[in-house]
Parts: sequence; structure tokens; C-alpha cells
Amino acid sequence: MRIFGLFIALICLLFQKDYAQKPVVITYAGGYRGNLIDARKIEAGKLTHLLYAFADLKNNKAYLHYPETDRINLNRLVRLRQGYPDLKVLLSVGGIGWSRNFSTMALTTNGRQSFAQSCVQLVKDFDLDGIDIDWEFPGYPGEGGNIYRSGDQQNYTRLFKELRDQFDLLQQNTGKHILITVAVDGWASHFLPHTEMNRVQAYVDYVCLMTYNFNTREQAGGHFLYAPKNWEAQGSADGAVKAFIQAGVPVNKLVLGAGFFPAAFQMLTSNAGDRRYHRKLAFHGGLAKVYRMEGGHIGFKKYQEAKDNSPYLFNMQTKIRISYEDTLLLKVKCAYIQSKKLGGIMYWDYFSDPGRLLLHTITKSFAENKDLSHP
Repeated sequence: MRIFGLFIALICLLFQKDYAQKPVVITYAGGYRGNLIDARKIEAGKLTHLLYAFADLKNNKAYLHYPETDRINLNRLVRLRQGYPDLKVLLSVGGIGWSRNFSTMALTTNGRQSFAQSCVQLVKDFDLDGIDIDWEFPGYPGEGGNIYRSGDQQNYTRLFKELRDQFDLLQQNTGKHILITVAVDGWASHFLPHTEMNRVQAYVDYVCLMTYNFNTREQAGGHFLYAPKNWEAQGSADGAVKAFIQAGVPVNKLVLGAGFFPAAFQMLTSNAGDRRYHRKLAFHGGLAKVYRMEGGHIGFKKYQEAKDNSPYLFNMQTKIRISYEDTLLLKVKCAYIQSKKLGGIMYWDYFSDPGRLLLHTITKSFAENKDLSHP
């Protein structure tokens, strides 16, 4: 009987190890425009973590910018766990538009404590599984010209320590581990010099690399897995993974990012291979429109430098270039994630995936390549 018990225990341990190595699938559902989310359209069974974007930051506190719709949306997302109890629902704070006050909040002990307490309260109010921090960016400005300081490097670490301390206190009362995830700039040479990720990683569960939309001020890029010719190595997903590992982040905490959106540019020449551009363009219609354009719609032709780089559409007459993520690139990324034993994949955002084509590609790829996750 004792031998049988040991045998069962061993099987359980092996099962737990197998389960722990399954890649996470993290996505964002956005309500930051005050819009209501139709949670019935979310295929929650294909996700592990669903992050609601975003909470704002004011007076050193995280708060709901659109309280009426935000509350409805959060309640709807949390209710998804009734059918999928393994799903984790988190609230993301910040984003490119609401990161202006992070540096000021993190500057003082009182500011960090006030912020962490407000996060605890939001977790309790909505029965959330955790908080995602999307500070864009400590130590240098995001696209919106957000406030930054030289001291952000150390204060970034202090902020996550305070969050973990506060959540650990909550766990003592509830017995539930509260997750902390962090979204970071995928261009590692920009982000890592301004942070102490070897210390930050001790306080967070996952580090989500925004490894998509690699562009410079002068050149249009794409969602690169590997850096193309004459491109900085760290301006790619593989470059980011290597840099963050070298910076001290455990490989199983790294989550590779995928961008489910197109990026359009007005180029300088009619040469499809010339990356120089005049200005970035607003693109309306998302991936659904891109898919229609792939077949040569209104003069566009599809190009792809390699299967591990994003394709792009180019119109020689208008000189417009549109890069995006497709199923081929996503399959390669999923195989990469499993072969490198990364934590999983994150993508922005759930409702930018028409017909859930890319989500289904992730699910199928992880299932087909599951042997890659194990030694």
C-alpha cells in the first residue's frame, strides 16, 4: 500500500511539472476608450491570463478612468472564470497614454505605498488575480512624452518590491497568491540600461516583452523575431530574450510579445526594400483590412524577407508600406517559445484578431509542438 502511495505521489509530481511547463497565453482586452466589452466573444478556454487595459494613475493611486464602464467590463471578465476557473484576470495600470505620473508616484516611499494600497483595494473590490504594470517608460520618455527621471531606475525596483510586500500581506489573509506581471519595452537596449531587472524579476511572476513594432525614427521595421540585415540585434524578439536573460531574468518568466495590429508608413521611395520613411500613418481597418489587401487589393503586393520576420504590404504608386503579424510568423514564434523554454506568449490585443485566426494559430502551434517544451 505504501509503495502504491509513493507511486501516485510520483505521478502527481510529474503531472505538476508538465503542467508548469505549458506556455501561458496572455492577452489584453481594452476598455480605455470608455467602451463596453462583449465578454461573450472571448474564447477564454484558449487563454491563461486576461488583462484589462487600463487603469489610470492620479494622485499616487491607480483608479478607474471610466468608472461606470470599467466596473461593468471588469465584472464581465471576472465572471468568465465561472466557466474557466484556471483563467487569471488582472488589471493593467498605465499604458502609453497613462504612464505620465508613474515617475512622480514612484519617487517617494509614501507615493509607492499609496499606489500599492490602491492596487490592493482594486484587487479586493473586483476579486482580481493580480495587477499588471505597464510603465512606458522608466528613465526615458514613451511616445506621449511622459515624465521620467534619472532616479527611475532604482524607484522602479522599489515600486515592485512595495507591490509584492502589500500583496503578500493580502495573501496572508486570503491564502491566494496575487500575481504581478510587467510589460516592458521589447527593444532591450532602450529599456535595460534604465532598470534593474535582476532585482525586479524577484517580485514579479511574468515579464511580458513588447517584442513587436520594431521601428526607428528613420526606418520602418516590423514584428521581427530575428534582426534583419543592417538592423540592431536587440531590436528583435530574439535579441530581447537574450538581453533580458543576460540581465538576470529567469527564462521561464519571460513572455514573448506578438503584435496583432498593422503599422503603416509613408515611404520615401517606390523601392519596396528601402526602409526609409517620411512619416508614420494612421491605419484604419486593422488586420481584417490587411487580409483583404494581401491578394493585391488596390495595388498592394505582399513581401516577406524571411519566415521569422513579419510580412509587409507595399504599394509602389502610393509608396505606402504596411507591416503586420501573420500565421506563418506566429507559428515560428510559438516554436521558438517552446524550444527556448520561455514562459509563453502575450499579444496586444484580443479584439484585434478577426475570426480569432491568430489565437487559433497559437493554440494549435503549442499543441502540435508540445514536445519542444520538455527536455
